[in-house]
Order: sequence, then C-alpha cells, then structure tokens
Amino acid sequence: MTNRSPFNAVSRRTFLSAAPLSGMALLSGGYAWGSDSATQTRPPYANLNWDSVQAIGSVTHAHCRSQRSLDLLCRRGLRHLAISNYYPSAPCKPDERIGQYNVGQDFGTVPGEGYVHRQFRWNEIIQDPKSGWYDKLPAGLQERMPFEVGGPCFTQIPSDVIICPNAEHHSMTDHNGHFNAVGSEFRSGTFDARSKYMLNKHGYTMGTGLPWKDAFSRMFAELQVADGGGVTINHPVWSGASHKQLLEFLDFDPRVLGMEIWNNTAHMLNGKGWSLNEWDAVLATGRRCYAFAVSDHAHNSDPAFQGQNVLLVDANTPAEDLSAACLRAYRNGDFYACLEGRIKLKRLEQTDGQLHVELSAPCTIRVVSAQGTLHEETGETCRWSLPQGSAALQNHVYLRVEAAEIDGEDQVFTQALPLA
Repeated sequence: MTNRSPFNAVSRRTFLSAAPLSGMALLSGGYAWGSDSATQTRPPYANLNWDSVQAIGSVTHAHCRSQRSLDLLCRRGLRHLAISNYYPSAPCKPDERIGQYNVGQDFGTVPGEGYVHRQFRWNEIIQDPKSGWYDKLPAGLQERMPFEVGGPCFTQIPSDVIICPNAEHHSMTDHNGHFNAVGSEFRSGTFDARSKYMLNKHGYTMGTGLPWKDAFSRMFAELQVADGGGVTINHPVWSGASHKQLLEFLDFDPRVLGMEIWNNTAHMLNGKGWSLNEWDAVLATGRRCYAFAVSDHAHNSDPAFQGQNVLLVDANTPAEDLSAACLRAYRNGDFYACLEGRIKLKRLEQTDGQLHVELSAPCTIRVVSAQGTLHEETGETCRWSLPQGSAALQNHVYLRVEAAEIDGEDQVFTQALPLA
C-alpha cells in the first residue's frame, strides 16, 4: 500500500494557526511535560542509552483470535502483542479457546446494577423457558445453539513473543469513541456484535455501558504493571473526536497515553486513517501526547499491512522482566510509530542546542514543531540547531521528527520532545 500522505499533504502550518499555541504555562490543569505527579513520565528517550537498546516490534491495536492471524503478525517480526479483541473486550490469553465467550463470562454491565462480576451462561439465559427469547431468534441463529467451547485459538505461540493484556473498549454512555487499555486486565461487553442474539435488547450491554471516566478508571485499576501501559485514543478522525474532547481525555489522567496517528483499517475503509493534524494541534497546547501507528483489523486481510510501534528497551533487560519493561516503554514514551518497521530509529537526542537524528536507511527527514516544518533534508543522519531564545522555544512548543524511506513505503514518527 502506498501512502505518502504526511510528505505530500498541504502544510500543517495553516491548520495549526487556528490551534491554541499557548505553550506550557497556560495548560489549565492539562498534563504537561515534567509534571511532579507520581504517574507522570519523563520526556521520551530521556534516559535511553542508545548504544544499548533493543528494538521490539509491538502492536497496541490488532484483532487476533486465530493462529493464522497470530502468524501474520509474527511474520512481520512483531514480538510484543497487545492484542485488542472486542465482542467481548477481554484481554487475549495464550490458552483462550474458540467460542469460550459465547458460552459464558463472569463480567458484564447490566442496567440498574452497573458493572458486575458474576456468571453469565448464555445458553441458559437465551434458552430459559420463562425469561429467554430463543424462539424469537432467526432460524439460522437458533441452529448455532447451544454454543460450545472449541479448540485453542492458538496452537503455536513463538517462545520469544509476549502476549500483553489489552482490549478495545467501546460503547460508553457519553462518548462513541474506541479506546485500548494496553497492559490492563479490565473486561467489558459481550460476544454479541451488533446484537444479533438480542443480548443488548434484553439488558446485557454490548460494550462498557459506562461513562468514559468510569470506564477509564476501571482500566487503570487493573493495569498489570503500576508504572506501565495505559489507555490509547483509537482512530480519532474516524471516531469524530473533537479537539476539545481529545484534550478532556488527556487531561483526565496521565495514564491516557495518546492517540493513533495512523490506523490502517480506517484508511482502507473510509480514508480516515491519518490523524497527524489532530496530534499536532494537541501537542501545540503543550500537552504530552504519544503517537501510535496500528493495523487494527488490516493484517487479517492484507499481509502487507501498515502500522506498528517499536519499543526501545535496555538490551540488558532479563527475559523475566521484559514484559514489564515493554509496558514501561509505552508509559515513558520510549518508542516510535512506523508503517512497516524496516527503517530503524537509531538515535534521537537533543543536546547542546542541537537535535541529532540517526536512521538505519536513507530517508527524507523532517523536523516539525507547532509552527510547522522547520527543517528537511535527505540522508541517514540529521544534525539541526534548535531555535535560540526562550521566546522562540515557547512558540515552537515541541519538536518531533518524521522520516520517509527513499526506496520504499516505510515512514517513522518519533514522539514529541518538549521545548521549555
């Protein structure tokens, strides 16, 4: 798939002129860089030793409930899989079985009761002779019952692959967005997509059935690693999230990590895969907001799918600590987003008034701030002098780097570095 959108699009400077370029002093409670909050992170890459880093391909939004789907991800060299299944929105487990959630689950949101933990046995509920509605289902759906648990979803998980807790949560009562809870064990919803089996009609909420703040709080409460992982805002353009809503999400808690700037499925379905303008507008307010690139469903139909994140983890991390280290990399912004994963970010440092960038292959390299594109050159490295003076730095607010492969379709997007 060819997509040079960031490098062929109209300049973002005009768009950003309408965004609030207020710098970090006027955040009105937003989570800016350098916060003293115990859950707030340092600027991205700040504590990395670039000479001792292992790069780990990762997904934060990839639907996968079969060995074939898993193989397609692993063949691209992805090792950290935060699989984001929904219907129900339940973290994928290595021993998950086909159809197990059609038979039953021990969580759900019920009107009048709220979110509860108890056994829901769907065959018994739907087929109950007094309260059930089996006879109202179409004949084709009746024939599929009673539901039974099948064999394992995955028959061979590579030994170096990490299955990370995650799920895509949706159907909040006060917002129509979708959100991933990377590293969280929180579960919501039912198997009944589009309510074909009428669960939603009979009071068993299809998604979270909660206000988004309540849902987010529950996601945070079940994080596997206290100082790792968090919530991502999925396909914001496709979901129709306004600038104001994006700020509200990010301001709610520093564990709201950021937004998807590329969603392959949205691009395929409706051309709304890119959210670069939305990201830059948020960054221009001085808020911390990480960028994610994801395949979503695309890898299941296109082996050449685009969208992954590359985690930068200390190469000396013991194997038993690697899962937690990956989640901390997401929390700290020690990763970059890319389309295909061929280009490697080898260095991004801001020292002595210079930005130093190194890549693994020749690229068109751009330096971007709240004022638009500041610098562009071609090569594997870039050394660029930062604007001088506190006023200039405040106007630029942040710097980030994007690079497009010269002989290929890959693109890399670093996290933004704050300018104070």
